[in-house]
Amino acid sequence: MSLKTENTKRVESLAAPPPLTHGLELNEADAARVEAAVATVDRVGYALVTDFLGPEQLESVRAAMAPIFELTGTRDLRKRKGHARSGYRGLQTVHVHNLFAKTRAVDAVALDPVLLKIIEGVLGPLFQMSVATAMCPDPGVDPQGLHQDDGHYPLARPRPPFIANTLIALDDFTRANGATRIVPGSHRWTKPVEQETAVSYAEMPAGSLLVFDGALWHAGGGNTTKDQRRRSINLNFNLSWLRQQENQYVGIPRDVWLAMPERLQRLLGFQKVNFLYGSVDYMDPLEYFKAHAD
Repeated sequence: MSLKTENTKRVESLAAPPPLTHGLELNEADAARVEAAVATVDRVGYALVTDFLGPEQLESVRAAMAPIFELTGTRDLRKRKGHARSGYRGLQTVHVHNLFAKTRAVDAVALDPVLLKIIEGVLGPLFQMSVATAMCPDPGVDPQGLHQDDGHYPLARPRPPFIANTLIALDDFTRANGATRIVPGSHRWTKPVEQETAVSYAEMPAGSLLVFDGALWHAGGGNTTKDQRRRSINLNFNLSWLRQQENQYVGIPRDVWLAMPERLQRLLGFQKVNFLYGSVDYMDPLEYFKAHAD
């Protein structure tokens, strides 16, 4: 077949990809949990899903993530003047990013049908992983400043959800150990973030899932305990026609990409948005990537 003919056949075969949740089935109870979570996020900006991780999976993820959490650092802003983000003061945690290049501990979590169905309910079918982070505020760490995770996209508000954030609690979240601070209803506000705003705390037992609209005013809490770490996995998703926070294509080695399940490869970015956008030479990006792997 000539290159000219092959190119023509590629154009003629263009089709929109199936959604990332294609083939995923939920039982009645999980479907009800998804429906309730999506409705609550729409109404107040966030939702809590308890027992997202069962006891065995929780312990397995904790053990596999232990080396990753040891990479957590801190930065001292107490003597720093200027350049710090608004509201960020004192001792701040430095999170561990690019998780899918560092560990396989979160693969199954990222592909959980309940999680993906909730994200689809919040964002619609065109979504992708934006960033995957390990968060572990140690004792003595100060609160973050209130912020919106969708603030990097320079489009006017009000607007539909661009980002859906998740936190999977590997320890109990308490006000004392740094539970996330949230401002209910703020996902619908159009004014700039105001630091002196009354907050609620996302207190939840280990194994729970917190999901929230990226427009919600929120911040990590301060850890005032003497000996409690507050470990969590932060998986953030965005609309797939927007740029990801973290460049997954560059950050993840080729051999790691090729060993991943296909749904995860597509979730991390090797997926077309529609018939054409995200393709390479009229080809599905994942198929092109595999064909040029050597």
